Amino acid sequence: MTDFRTLAVRVLSGPATVVAFCLLFVPFVLGVFDARLMTPLAAPGYTVLLTMTAVGSRLVPYDLWIYWVPFLAACYVVAVAVGGLYYGFRLAR
Repeated sequence: MTDFRTLAVRVLSGPATVVAFCLLFVPFVLGVFDARLMTPLAAPGYTVLLTMTAVGSRLVPYDLWIYWVPFLAACYVVAVAVGGLYYGFRLAR
């Protein structure tokens, strides 16, 4: 049986979590720097940013840079959920 601590570390920082975070974050950030790089791969990150912009505008309505903090946090939470599902299915097998 897998130790809970090992599983928690894998879910929080394992390869599946890192890949999911990079798939949400990197295509969107590349599109922010150069609009020609905004591909359909950026759509999930863009959706997360739109949602977190609503949260950020409620918290601090005038500072635009603050929107990136909830965006990064939401990307990480989604990546941890994906990583947790991946490792959960892998353990169930």
